[in-house]
Formats: sequence, C-alpha cells, structure tokens
Amino acid sequence: MRLLVSLIAFCLLSIRVGYAAPAFSPTNPLLEQNAALENKTPVVKARYYISLIIDDMGYRYQSGKRAINLPANITYSFLPYAPHARKLANFANKKQKEIMLHIPMEATNGKKLGPGGLTVAMPKAVFDLELEHNLLAIPHIKGVNNHMGSLLTQQLEPMTWLMEMLVTRGMYFIDSRTSGKSQALKAARQYGLPSETRDIFVDHDLSTKAMQQQLAMAVSAAKRNGSAVVIAHPFPETMRVLEKWLPQAKAQGLEFVYMSELLTIRKQYRAQRKLNKRVTQWQAPLNQSKNN
Repeated sequence: MRLLVSLIAFCLLSIRVGYAAPAFSPTNPLLEQNAALENKTPVVKARYYISLIIDDMGYRYQSGKRAINLPANITYSFLPYAPHARKLANFANKKQKEIMLHIPMEATNGKKLGPGGLTVAMPKAVFDLELEHNLLAIPHIKGVNNHMGSLLTQQLEPMTWLMEMLVTRGMYFIDSRTSGKSQALKAARQYGLPSETRDIFVDHDLSTKAMQQQLAMAVSAAKRNGSAVVIAHPFPETMRVLEKWLPQAKAQGLEFVYMSELLTIRKQYRAQRKLNKRVTQWQAPLNQSKNN
C-alpha cells in the first residue's frame, strides 16, 4: 500500500509547477482550454500577462483607428449602435485584433443609455430581444462587457438572462465592475460561462500623471497575481500615454494577450494551483510516514 501511495505521489510531483502564471496560449483559447487542462500543460517560465480592453469604441472614426493601431494584442469593445462601430470592428478584425460588444446597462445615476440599453424595468422577453439585436449589431464579437450598469449588474435575475444567452453563443463576459455589489460574475459562473472582472481603470482622470499611476498599478497587479485586466478608452490623452507606455511595459517582461486568451490562462493557472494543493496533501502522509 505504501509503495502504491509513493508511486502516485511521484507521478503527481513530476508535473508539479511553481507559483507562476502559466505560459499557455492556444490558437483558439475558448475551444481548446479543456483539452489543455487534460494535458496538464506545464509552466515553462514565469510570465506576467495584461489584457487591455479599449471601451466605448465606435463614435469617433479617427480616434478609433488610432486605438486599433496600438502595437499590442489589445481587445476592443464596441457600443452596439455607434455610427462607426461596424466599420471599425471590421478594420480591427482585419488587423487580427479581438472584438467585444460593450452593452449599455442602466446606472444608479440615471444617466441616459442611448440605443441598445438594457434596464431593470424590462421583462425577460423585451430584455432578450434587445440583447439579441445588440449581439447582431457588431460583427466578429467574442465576448461582452457592460457599459455603465451600476444598477442593472446588481440584479441577479437580469444577469442570469444575459449569461443564458451568451453561453449559447460560446461567448465570454467581463464585468467592468461599475458597482461593488455586482452580481454579474456570480451569474456567469452559475452558467459555466468564461468570465472575469476588471482590475484597473486607466483613465478616470485624464491627466498624464494620473494615468501613469494607474498603469503602474496594473503592472504591479500583473506581477503580483500573474495577470491583470485593464480597461481604457480611446481618448486622445489616453492614446498618447499608451503609445509611450506599451513598449516600456513589454521591456519589463509583460505580455499583452487578448481577453479570450487571458481567460484560458487564468483557468489553467487555477487548475495548476489546485493540483499543487493536491500534491501537498499527498506529501503530508508520506512525510509523516518517513518520520515514523
């Protein structure tokens, strides 16, 4: 019996990895993540990942093109009925960038939503119809995040309606986290939908110093946790800062990945942490046996 336990522990130890974000980047992350976990792809070296999302895309064509031309793997989230959204989404797709839908959701401050907005007062049939129209408005989308939504995301029921439709389309959801009471991530995980939450907002304050401080926080979060989800906007001030910062961040060893890729990386990372914990549990009785 002791020999069998030792053999199992040895097998587990042979694939044990350190506390580092996994260097794993398949060509189609959302479809291949389960296969990757089954294969237990090992970490070959420590890396730090950032997934940068540019929100509010589609209203200004030149600003949008400037954002899409940023030299990194960046994800762009388009408002459903913005006048240049479809054209810019097609342009981003040709540049092999990743595209999301930025759905307007009701906020606690009562701010006007614009076309495609989802509200707390909507019955499910109306909510589903509006959501479906939004999903059809932008081409090439792989996932969704919320525009505003500090009120709607607090409501679990409409969040479950949202995730129910997204899971049937093989998409993911990112909570922009406009409310500390958001139920969006809880609803997404109830449906097994790939999902994460925003870590850092870059440009609440458009001063260069403030944005540099936020980006420094993003780097620290990525190095501390292995990765970070960062949201910015296509403001000219933001573009100037990002154009200068991106090469510097890469020089510090940060790797920019699309949001779908980061979802896979984080899932792999959690699975390997769980495996490490199991190995530690197996080691305990073996160490005790040696001591005896």
